[in-house]
Amino acid sequence: MRASLTEDRGSGDLLLIFKTVGLLILLLVIIALFFLGGMIVVDRVVMPAFTKLGSEVELPDIVDQDFYAAKRALTELGLELEKIEEEFSPVYEEGHIIEQTPPPFTKVKRGRTVGVVVSRGPEEIVIPDLTRLSEDQARAKLREFGLLLGSVTSRPDNAPEGTVIDQRPVANVKSLRKRRVDLVISSGPARLSVRIPLLVNEGLGRALDIIRELNGLVWIEWVEDDESMMMTVIGQSPEPGSEVEGKPIFDLRVAIRTGFTPAPPDTVGIGAPPPLIRRLQFPPFPPLALRSAGMSRRPL
Repeated sequence: MRASLTEDRGSGDLLLIFKTVGLLILLLVIIALFFLGGMIVVDRVVMPAFTKLGSEVELPDIVDQDFYAAKRALTELGLELEKIEEEFSPVYEEGHIIEQTPPPFTKVKRGRTVGVVVSRGPEEIVIPDLTRLSEDQARAKLREFGLLLGSVTSRPDNAPEGTVIDQRPVANVKSLRKRRVDLVISSGPARLSVRIPLLVNEGLGRALDIIRELNGLVWIEWVEDDESMMMTVIGQSPEPGSEVEGKPIFDLRVAIRTGFTPAPPDTVGIGAPPPLIRRLQFPPFPPLALRSAGMSRRPL
């Protein structure tokens, strides 16, 4: 009986030892597998990510490249590409990159996102009509249409001074925004310079024809002079050879006989009033002193 109990106790102790050893072996296997798996994770996931985040690359110049072609090129470098904005551009084709941030050749870490502005291509507009506008109004209209002011020149014209009389490009043609438009501004009617001819000793009829050709105005003053030839010019103003702008205005002193009353001269087309009848004994004062003598006359 006692021998049987001893055998049973020995058998139980041996079984307990085997179970303990098995558990230890199983625990060692689990620890080994866990350690091996951890090494794989660290080697294949953690370390590449750490290396990727820690390294730098030089950002290439992708301006004027197609957006999707640039995206593929950056992906190969471990970078991301993001479209920030689209703009019309007369320079870059539609879908091409206009601007990039960070700029080209910047050192960036892998995984960095690069922002770009992409072209929508050129935007066409219709050039507005700027004629008859003042220069300030024309400038405001150009800003409204997204156009730029080009050269501004002036020339004489019958249009009011300071108004636009011509433009390049002309109105109602298609163009691109930010194009420059040249303006021509009216400087008012032309004031031509006229050289005053010598009319002294000319007959009155011939003198009036010359004034008519010059588109001038005339006043005539009769002077009683028995020594000069009848109905000839014996004095004039302005002085011969001088230059005047616009319509020249002539004062003529014409010789008549004492006591003679001449018929009104033909002043059609030269805007003159009937001649001033003033009988003066020759010579009353120097020939060119008419204006300084205080005689007041107005052209029609």
